[in-house]
Amino acid sequence: MNADPIGKPSYRFKRFLRFLYIISLTFYAYFLYDGMSYYQVAYQARPHHEDYRNLRPAGFRGHGFGMLGSTMMLFMLFYSLRKRTRFFGEWGKLSHWLDIHIYFGVMGPLFIILHTSFKVQGLVAISFWSMVIVACSGVLGRYLYLQIPRNNAGSELDLNEIEALNRQFNRELQTELKLHDEEMIRLADISNAGNDENRSAISLFFLMIVNDFMKPLHYFRLRKVYAREFNLSGPQLKRAVMLARRKIRLQRRILLLNQVQRLFHYWHVFHKPFAIIMYLIMFIHIGIVVWLGYTWIF
Repeated sequence: MNADPIGKPSYRFKRFLRFLYIISLTFYAYFLYDGMSYYQVAYQARPHHEDYRNLRPAGFRGHGFGMLGSTMMLFMLFYSLRKRTRFFGEWGKLSHWLDIHIYFGVMGPLFIILHTSFKVQGLVAISFWSMVIVACSGVLGRYLYLQIPRNNAGSELDLNEIEALNRQFNRELQTELKLHDEEMIRLADISNAGNDENRSAISLFFLMIVNDFMKPLHYFRLRKVYAREFNLSGPQLKRAVMLARRKIRLQRRILLLNQVQRLFHYWHVFHKPFAIIMYLIMFIHIGIVVWLGYTWIF
């Protein structure tokens, strides 16, 4: 096994991605605020607004938003190339490519919205709403992707590898806390509260979402229980809770593994057709615009 699939993330890349989002959203907020007076005007009255020639879809800034958003949407396709071909096979972790794919999938539609100046109609409306569905479903897809244990290369772990990782967590906990087998059983009972194998897949899935939102509260509860039950404190308590949380997360994913993989398959079936429609109409739109002579600065 190459690495712990739910261990420490690449913090340098995460910091870069966070910085990229902050900068991009800051610029977006500026453009949105700067053009708000125009965007709030009724569609029929817009030609009389002072910013009409600049912010309309064919205007200098509006056209630029369209080109930027479309370019970002095209950049999203590099993730599929990285995943399905050998050309980019050794260029970084697949999970990092997915994060960049999602970044373009978030920012691209946002700039397309500015390009449309919040007004869509005709054939382009089909592409626009397909784009919105693709972007929103991408958030769910990312969440489902994270629920499937993977190694550092981004490949799925099989059940034997996952169970081996679970046993590794057990050994680390037992060594860290110096516990007997009976105490490990007691520890497992505390940690697995609520992880009922008899729950339905939907129930387990929503439980996972709720638990992710309740992480701080769950962490506090584990600290309190571990300190009382095992007389832990300080760094030892912090280490024990950290290991337990990773083990709990892995066990929950084991329970949901087959269901999540099935949901992920259904998600692809839903996600791909809208993506195809979005790109097809986008290319038609761009082709017609170029054919009619609507150029930017080129």
